[in-house]
Amino acid sequence: MKGRKGLAVALSAMTAACCCGAFVGCGSGGGDANTLEILLTDAGYGVDWCYAVKDLFVEQDWVKEKYPELEIKISTSDDQTLVKSKMSSSEKANYYDLLFGIGLWEYFGKGGKLLDLTDSVYNSKVPGEEVLFKDKMDESFLSSLGIAEAGSAEVAYYATPWVGGMEGFLYNEDLLLGSGLKVPNTTNELLNVFAAYKATGTEENPKYALLQSYDANYFDYMFYVWWAQYEGVEGYENYFKGIDNDTYSTRIFDQKGREYSLEVFRDLLQYDKGYVNPMSFTQKFVVSQTSFINGNSLMYVNGDWFSSEMLDIMQKKGDSAPKIKMLRTPVISKLGEKLGITDQELSALVSYVDAVGEGKEVEIPEFTSTKNYSQQRVINAVKEARSIVYTLGNSHSAIIPEYAVAKDVAVDFVRFMATDAALDAFAEKTVGATLPFKHTISGELYSKLALAQQSRIDYFQSSNGIHTLVDPQSFPLVRYGGLTPFLSERFYQQFSAQNNTKTPADYMSEMKETWGSDKFNNALKSAGLQ
Repeated sequence: MKGRKGLAVALSAMTAACCCGAFVGCGSGGGDANTLEILLTDAGYGVDWCYAVKDLFVEQDWVKEKYPELEIKISTSDDQTLVKSKMSSSEKANYYDLLFGIGLWEYFGKGGKLLDLTDSVYNSKVPGEEVLFKDKMDESFLSSLGIAEAGSAEVAYYATPWVGGMEGFLYNEDLLLGSGLKVPNTTNELLNVFAAYKATGTEENPKYALLQSYDANYFDYMFYVWWAQYEGVEGYENYFKGIDNDTYSTRIFDQKGREYSLEVFRDLLQYDKGYVNPMSFTQKFVVSQTSFINGNSLMYVNGDWFSSEMLDIMQKKGDSAPKIKMLRTPVISKLGEKLGITDQELSALVSYVDAVGEGKEVEIPEFTSTKNYSQQRVINAVKEARSIVYTLGNSHSAIIPEYAVAKDVAVDFVRFMATDAALDAFAEKTVGATLPFKHTISGELYSKLALAQQSRIDYFQSSNGIHTLVDPQSFPLVRYGGLTPFLSERFYQQFSAQNNTKTPADYMSEMKETWGSDKFNNALKSAGLQ
């Protein structure tokens, strides 16, 4: 995924013939309107999905009729800066019509050299289906992709997603259940699981609850989930809008959810507790993920690319491969305090909303809010918190240069990616990763997917749904004003450091001191909000 190589593609003979360096299956650069030139970043999902979608696309009757002389050439690269490089080059140097890249926000908007896809894609029907492209996409994911110019309320779309990028805790079910532990519903329960698992080890054979890697740390993204769980989605988004109580205000820096989320980091990661495997700070991601598969930690924060990325290693293990599942992110225990209920009551309510989402008939557990909140208000808050998911997918963008020669074919290709057939092909070739569209995986295909993906899909397809957090870059105050959650966002590295003395309260105070009224007001002006 981000900052990492994907699955290798053995087409070196073609690479050498094309003299394209790191490319695989290089394009000709002929500038033919009937030749679609694709540049695909290999980012942990492999590249087979694109070839599969291409094969389906060219066999469509409407495609054959519209483009009788169509040819599609796919170039792939594991250099994740290449798409940016191509977009920054001259039009003559970049002959690609459709590029699948990462972190391309700077090109979105007027003057960014990208084709506006608002009408041609988002407001058009998915080929062969009676639904608009934008209506088939997950609503919360869609919110990240709409870009407004500074000072404008008009939203336009310049990219479509090419991965789901859903992130969360992976856990080794064999180790969890074998240690007599249960899946945690709250962060207090998660902390207890960490402590209890460590206690099963010895000095000669220590047990570690968590493992990451030094070059691909995804634990930091959990900060946003626990923050949004506490503040609610609206409160979370209001921070990036600069809004408190319907007015622009520096009071946004007082949002306690930010501090409470970092408190969870501190409790789980602090060095002297010994929950984190020391290999986290010396191993590259492939080695670290392999260590996780080999049982060197109970959990690993990763994403829906894991199953594809580690497919070969899991297959080599055969029947001895561990049962790795994706955990439904535990709800921050501070939410219980906010709602006036105990952590035990919060956990029971989490189990309740999960069961309802699975279509089970269950009774509402007994609880009493000391804040005098109504039963429904408490349940709604827990349900929303349980639905929140962090995604890297909204930064993985399929883009079409405004000067592309085969732009019509490129537009139709990304529209086709939202069809049920293409979504199934993507899921099959990535061992279960899914694109952010409303689509139900068939039972036959589901049975072929990795266990980690099955558990994720079970969660995502519950009637409760999920809410993917809007990418901060989609907010004008972030894009043009430079607003961030904190001055530093190296939370995992900071709180797991051996001699760390920095506290969550320190993060809060330094942000508030730096972002005084002058800096905040200047940011609002830069974003066209004042």
